[in-house]
Amino acid sequence: MKKYWNVGIILLFLCNSFNLLGQQTGKIENGFNTDNFPDVSFVYHSYNPSVLEKSDIWYLKESGSNRDFSFEKLPNRIVNQPQNILILWEDMAHNGFGQYDFTKKTLLGFFNTADISTQDRFAISTFNRRTNTNPASKSITNGFSNDRYQLIQSIEDYQRSSQYYQDFPNRSDMYTAIREGLEQLAPLKNTKAIIVFTSGYSMKNSGADSEVQVLLKAQQLHIPIYIFQYYYRSGVAPEAEGFAKSTFGGFYSHKDAHTAETALINLYSKINTRYQGHNYRITFTSNAKRNDDVRMVSLSVKGVEIQEQLFPPTHTFKTFAKEYPWVFVLAIIVLAGIVTGVVLFVRKTKQDTQANRETIKQLEEQHIKDVEEARQQQIARDQKAKEEIIRKQKEEEENRLRNLMAVKNVYPRLKCNIDSNIFTYEISKPITTLGRENSDVILPNHKVSRQHAKIVFNGSCFEIIDDDSTNGVWVNGQKVAQTTLRSGDTIILGDVVVTFI
Repeated sequence: MKKYWNVGIILLFLCNSFNLLGQQTGKIENGFNTDNFPDVSFVYHSYNPSVLEKSDIWYLKESGSNRDFSFEKLPNRIVNQPQNILILWEDMAHNGFGQYDFTKKTLLGFFNTADISTQDRFAISTFNRRTNTNPASKSITNGFSNDRYQLIQSIEDYQRSSQYYQDFPNRSDMYTAIREGLEQLAPLKNTKAIIVFTSGYSMKNSGADSEVQVLLKAQQLHIPIYIFQYYYRSGVAPEAEGFAKSTFGGFYSHKDAHTAETALINLYSKINTRYQGHNYRITFTSNAKRNDDVRMVSLSVKGVEIQEQLFPPTHTFKTFAKEYPWVFVLAIIVLAGIVTGVVLFVRKTKQDTQANRETIKQLEEQHIKDVEEARQQQIARDQKAKEEIIRKQKEEEENRLRNLMAVKNVYPRLKCNIDSNIFTYEISKPITTLGRENSDVILPNHKVSRQHAKIVFNGSCFEIIDDDSTNGVWVNGQKVAQTTLRSGDTIILGDVVVTFI
């Protein structure tokens, strides 16, 4: 008898512990609203799918002092997010495969009849009562899928386990499998949930993960865990029930697969709502003054305290007038006097200076004109000097190259053939232009540009350069933009053939 009392006390302790731990999920969203200061409001978000009452808020303190507050549940704005649901299937042979058949029928019935959104994804993994392996669970769907028929086929193809664990029949890898599932869901976006199918025996964990450790991780990640118990002989499993509810999930115990299937379909339609929780607006009157130092606000939800910093707002023109009306009126009177004095002073100054403004304007315009003329003259002088320098440089370079040609006695000739009209031109200067008009060598042909090309002596050899002609320059059958000429080279300009000799 004493043994049963001890077991009961332990179970009661675990349930209470889970209940307290389960309350640690909530936050103050988007800080404080101080638009109506000293009335301050904020939104408290609870992940608990059950609706809180004002009595669940044990106290609200500002800088350590209790404050009265109003409490309002805000309408739910449920966003139909895509859901990522992991199903953990406990496969054991202790009950004559009854649990295997129960789970298989429930899942097949669900995937065959439920109205499943195409954006929702499911993954199914199995685990046993005690394998003590890493990983503890094994995927039978190769990850998440939204293909209903693939999921059904994976369930149909799965072969049940025939392993018995006679030495430790009540040990399970369930918590380790749940922990692995939490890690698998953690990086995914949108709604997440884990659904476990188990016999729910009173179990000791065989892996390194205790139920408390896994519970804390589920609460930290805000991932609810729903447990479906195959009600065999052991009755409702209080440990599994307490664990599931403490993650804000749920616990379901059934013998009949059809009943479990109906419960699973109903749960599926509500997971999004349960996952997103509820918002509550809490309003209190602060005893802080504007421009005061930061205040610490503490909110206790069922004994779990959340703290947030409140920054009292600064004064604005509107708030100052509201809180200090007589000072505001006096300030308006003083300001009006100052404005009137300034207006009178400006008017008198305007009258006294009106006669001088035109003179000042004329002087400014004349000054601007003189400065502009001087600037233009300087620009012209600079440009002329620059052009003179360039001209002298070109002249000096041309004389240098001309003298170099004389010293080297290089005076090549151009043999030009225009429609069988042949003439020879001797190159006697560093730059010789060729074209239809305005060139040293006139080539009267309609395919020759006005300024077609030029032959330049660079001090060591002669080069031909295309002068942006229409039909280009061809040397020895190759079109070129610039190339060195050698004796005997054939140059084609339009229809004119020129031989460099």
